[in-house]
Amino acid sequence: MPALTASTTRFSYAEYERMADAGVFGYRRVELINGRVYRMAPQRDPHMIAITKVGRALERAALPSDWIISQGTMRLDAFSAPDPDFQWCPVPLATPEHLRPLPILLVEVSHTTYKHDRGVKLRKYAEHRIADYWIVNLRADRIEVYRDPFSATGKPADYRYRSEQYFTRGQSITPLLRATVSIAVDDLLP
Repeated sequence: MPALTASTTRFSYAEYERMADAGVFGYRRVELINGRVYRMAPQRDPHMIAITKVGRALERAALPSDWIISQGTMRLDAFSAPDPDFQWCPVPLATPEHLRPLPILLVEVSHTTYKHDRGVKLRKYAEHRIADYWIVNLRADRIEVYRDPFSATGKPADYRYRSEQYFTRGQSITPLLRATVSIAVDDLLP
C-alpha cells in the first residue's frame, strides 16, 4: 500500500483532519499511520463480499449493547488514525469518540493490502494494546488471529503479538473478550 507522503514528512491528526476537510485527498480513501498518509486500495468484489460477510457475522455475534463500526476512522494517537474494516466496541451505538474504550476486536479484510495490514498496522495496533486483532486473509483463504501485544524493547517499531493463530474453513473462532460467542470461519470468508 503506497504512502502518499514521503517518509520524512509527518502530519499530526489535527493537520490530517484539516487536509481532509479542505478536500486535499479528493475522493481517495486514505488513512494516517505514524504521521504518514497512506492511500487505501480500491474495493473490489472479493473484498466487498468479505466485508459484507464479516459485518453480518459480527452483528449476529455482538451483544445488543455493542457497536460494530464498519470502516470508521479510529484515532490512536497524535499521529495515527487508521480506518480498520471493523471495530467491535463494547458501547452503545453513537457513543461519542471520547467516551469509547478500545475496541474488543479489530478486523482487517486483506486482499491486496496484506503486507500493510500484517506490517505497520499490526505493529500500531499492538502498540496501542488492541487485545484481539484478526486479519481476513483472502489470498491465503484463512483468518489470522493475533493476541497478546508486547514489545521486547518498548520501541513502537518493535511491537508485535505473542500469539498468532491461523483458522481455516470448517473451524470457528471465539473472540477473546466474548467467550460465549463462536464465529465460523466459513461465515467470514467469501
